[in-house]
Amino acid sequence: MGNAVTATAQAFPPALAPTEQKPDSVTVVANTVFLSVKLNGNQDADLVPFTERDGELYLSRESATQLGFSADFLNSVAATTPLSKYPDVKIDYNRGLQSINMTAPFSVLSLSTAVVGAPSEARTVASASPGLMLNYDLYSSYTNQNDANLSGFLQLRAFNNFGVLSDSYLVSEQRLHGQPGWQRSAVRLDTTLEHSLQDKEVTFRLGDTVTNGLSWTRQTRLGGFQISRNFALQPYQNTTPLPAYFGQATLPSAVQLYVNGIQQYNGNVPAGPFELNAMPTVNGAGQAQVVLVDALGRRTSVDFSYYNASKLLRKGLTDWSFETGYVRQNYGIQSFDYGHDPMVSGTIRHGFTNWFTGEGHVEGSKGVVSGGLGASANVGTLGVVSASWAQSKALGVKGGQYSLGYQVQRGPFNAGFNTQRSVGSFNDVASLYGGSPVVRNDSAYVGFSAGRLGNFSLNYALLQQADQPRYRYGGASWSRTFDHGISVSLSANQNLDVRSDRTIYLSVNFSLGKNVSAYTSAVRAQGSDTYTAGASHSASNGGWGWSVQAQKADQQGATANGQVNKQFQYLDFGAGISSAGANQYGYASASGSLVMMGGGVFATRRIYDGFAVVSTDGVPGVPIKNQNRVVGDTNGSGLLLVPSLQSYQHNKISVDPTNLPVNMRIGRVNADVVPRYGSGVNVKFTLETVHAASLILHGPDGKVVPMGEQAFLNHGKEPAGWVGYDGRLYLEGLKENNYLSIQGEDINCTLRFPYKAKADTVPEMGPLLCKP
Repeated sequence: MGNAVTATAQAFPPALAPTEQKPDSVTVVANTVFLSVKLNGNQDADLVPFTERDGELYLSRESATQLGFSADFLNSVAATTPLSKYPDVKIDYNRGLQSINMTAPFSVLSLSTAVVGAPSEARTVASASPGLMLNYDLYSSYTNQNDANLSGFLQLRAFNNFGVLSDSYLVSEQRLHGQPGWQRSAVRLDTTLEHSLQDKEVTFRLGDTVTNGLSWTRQTRLGGFQISRNFALQPYQNTTPLPAYFGQATLPSAVQLYVNGIQQYNGNVPAGPFELNAMPTVNGAGQAQVVLVDALGRRTSVDFSYYNASKLLRKGLTDWSFETGYVRQNYGIQSFDYGHDPMVSGTIRHGFTNWFTGEGHVEGSKGVVSGGLGASANVGTLGVVSASWAQSKALGVKGGQYSLGYQVQRGPFNAGFNTQRSVGSFNDVASLYGGSPVVRNDSAYVGFSAGRLGNFSLNYALLQQADQPRYRYGGASWSRTFDHGISVSLSANQNLDVRSDRTIYLSVNFSLGKNVSAYTSAVRAQGSDTYTAGASHSASNGGWGWSVQAQKADQQGATANGQVNKQFQYLDFGAGISSAGANQYGYASASGSLVMMGGGVFATRRIYDGFAVVSTDGVPGVPIKNQNRVVGDTNGSGLLLVPSLQSYQHNKISVDPTNLPVNMRIGRVNADVVPRYGSGVNVKFTLETVHAASLILHGPDGKVVPMGEQAFLNHGKEPAGWVGYDGRLYLEGLKENNYLSIQGEDINCTLRFPYKAKADTVPEMGPLLCKP
């Protein structure tokens, strides 16, 4: 705005009326000038009014506040003080450019803090089209003892923009040696209706579900109703505290952030205070460096440590859930086995600050109620501490439970411990249905990465449940990756209560290139040795994959197996054979999905989340891309199913226009698709055949029609085109018989010509004679 056009007007300060005279009888005239202002290098977006009088510039309180001068500073300066007399303020007034450059210390300014580097928290709006989908996993096996087995997992989904209704089953049919006939079974797993309010980040579930819980509670499977906060509905938001750096730039500067020597952010900040929120979201402690380079090329850097913990919630954020229903029993064995008494459960977590998160849980049913409070806190760069206390009352008996934990990660070093113990007889709802309550659960670990010496770790675990024996184990491990794709790992585990219960495991892996790898291992467990060797080839670009393995155990003899697998367009297939002594068997598996939506039925590989059915207006053979990668071509009906979309996130679906026929027009080539969870979206690309031709026109004199003359087609009022070089004219919207008129200063003629469309081409017609 340095050369902005400004306006001037006559004005008089309050102390001087237009007719007043100074004692020396000189008339004082003041001008209001609008200037482009830079303050400490920051360009103000608007022209700022100044009063110019006797060669001095004056600034009103309102304008001075707008520029960023603090109220305390303005109160200390008289209203009649010219700008050049402001303490510690330097000005450079350029009348020719009608601009002013001002420099002032931050002590006299009140500038807002510029926030840079913060991750985008754009909110999406998801949708779903009506449809049905069947997911399946099928498995079959046959042994040399004439045993046969057929089993499968089936999940049927019905969905629309309201939500998803899903129903899943386990089915099996087997024939065992020595038993007559086939034995069949079908067990219902889960039936759930799910509806989400994306803008509120709330999900409702009716049917079979699992209660939410905390690290010191147990989850329960039930049939009933659940309402919960669901942050996955807006996946671009950051739910964990983001470490921030607060700084101050004297001039507009470039800012760079390095964490452990790796650049994480590069951007610009204006003069004044700024907040840098571009910290990485990895857990643990790190060393960061902020580098500022101002407009004069001066470079400053600040080093500082930070600690990031994903188990904390961002300040002001609340996560919660509430469930009620009947406890599910014998899941996977019986279809409709629920408890007789209803239960309720509630869980909440809240980020009180960026370093302190509180949590609570309560649950109850007939004869039992339990609840407690917990918290997690970030202790500077020393790590994260967590603790909880809960109480229960079951059949008149009270009990308590407490936990305490600590985690730290500093560069190559990480360590932590956690203990959970009960006091008295602590019970929860799961205790009523056979789940033995935990009396004591301790764990600890320490790990260290020593560079070329490898990675070392130690661990300890203790578990004791009510009316169950105690288990205590200690372990150590080491691993290292060598050159040429060789990696070695060694681990040992010891039962601290049974001396003979010891396991030592050694494995070596080899990367042989071209997606081929090999491995060998040796295990000694309770005095028995097992040796294993194998190789595998991972499938790529739709090819075949395979694996083979041989094993020798002291007490089981030798075993061998091999398998192949391939990812087809419509399903994933696998098959294999296995031999163990006198027993051999073969097996085969297949998994995929069937979708009925958008006017078609589609077979595809297994769909786990969202998908889309793309329509190209009935045009077959059109290449479709997902995230710029070709998925396939539309079928004979102009449809293609695009699997593997991320729900509630932006997915770019596009048409490759380079392979379209030249006489085809497309309305758009890209579509931003945001599906709901487990649902599909219909995506339509409008394609139409253009009836077009390229004409070569000659005028009444036999010469080519001059360039730039207007052409009107079929008595249209608007020009259909303009004649180009060599009398060429491109026209669209042609009919079987057409009337064309050419109108200009030097020519005025007409002609009639027939047109016959040709597939995949724009015909060239002519020369055509235009007559007067």
